[in-house]
Amino acid sequence: MQDDEIDLFELGEKLWDRKWTIIAITAFISVLAVMAAMLLPPTWQAGTRIYTPTAAQMAPLHEIQQEMDIGQTSAGAAFSLYYRYLTAPSTLHAVFESSGLAELIRKETGGKHLDAALSSGFKAFQDDLSIERRDEEKEDGGHFVTVTYESGDQAFAAKLINNYLLPTARQRTAAELSSNIKIALNQKISGMSRRVSQIENRFVETNALKTMQIGEALDTAKAGGIRGFPQELPRDIGTNIDSGTMFVLGSDVLAKLVEQHVNELERYKFISRPQENDSDRPMLGEVIPHALMLQRLQSLDVQLDDLQPVVVDEPAMVPASPVKPKKKLIAVLGVVLGGMLGVFVALVQIAIASRKEKQRQTLDEMSSSQMMSREQEMEALRS
Repeated sequence: MQDDEIDLFELGEKLWDRKWTIIAITAFISVLAVMAAMLLPPTWQAGTRIYTPTAAQMAPLHEIQQEMDIGQTSAGAAFSLYYRYLTAPSTLHAVFESSGLAELIRKETGGKHLDAALSSGFKAFQDDLSIERRDEEKEDGGHFVTVTYESGDQAFAAKLINNYLLPTARQRTAAELSSNIKIALNQKISGMSRRVSQIENRFVETNALKTMQIGEALDTAKAGGIRGFPQELPRDIGTNIDSGTMFVLGSDVLAKLVEQHVNELERYKFISRPQENDSDRPMLGEVIPHALMLQRLQSLDVQLDDLQPVVVDEPAMVPASPVKPKKKLIAVLGVVLGGMLGVFVALVQIAIASRKEKQRQTLDEMSSSQMMSREQEMEALRS
């Protein structure tokens, strides 16, 4: 234990003897670190936070869906769709092009190895962009996404987020929601039109069948010379009259019924087969609710260009100070690393000096032993 303490004290003394070497190396490395910190280009970072949409923001979409009598898209579903487009490679490629980053690479490369340069540039763009979805929930139950972008251009860092990334994701989200609504609307209109056509076809077929039955009864009545009701009719004629006994009504009544049924189709306006000058004709009672619904659906405006599927906490602000390089940290690291390097060099020098001292002592001992051996030989010869 005592030897170790002596060795440590000796080592400390030897390091102190070489303090100027350590100081010189530390100062040199520190100066290099400070120069590097001053010469490195600054990197600026802008960011924003995005939350799930409010009920007011979802109102335009919900009103259309309510009018169509279909399920409403939840705020969480709209937020997830927006996040999907925010992180989609197609969106990032579109932003890479529209922001001018790709064009800048094209000008710099001059067409040589353009594909590789664009691929490398897009990879760097992705590395500079951070989109992180948090699983933590706000008080109102909504999740949020943090978006940050680093750039060598102080103003461009915020511009890329505000003018390119967020608008592109919003437009694509609104476009998909609008497309889904259009598909559902077309299906609804198609189904309603088929229902109206079925009602109309059934009415036409029923009317045609009745007209044919009355016509046959009219022919029978005319053949039998029955123009009006006979004086004596069976008591149950009212309940038993059908297409086979209808002739008893007489040709006069039957002729009027035939005329009534022949003209009945002309007294109604059909939605699927409109005719000229039929605006004042009534619709079939069964068709009316379907027709009104069909008119509402056809008049719906399902464009959602102004839909805001998320809440942007606030636009990304132009950063006031760069995030890189961290000059103070670099300077401190320079001092620490310089000191460690200085101590290491001093230890190497001490080790070399110690080795040389040991070699010198060994040689001295060997020389002394050789001289003693010669003296012993001379004394032996003398004796």
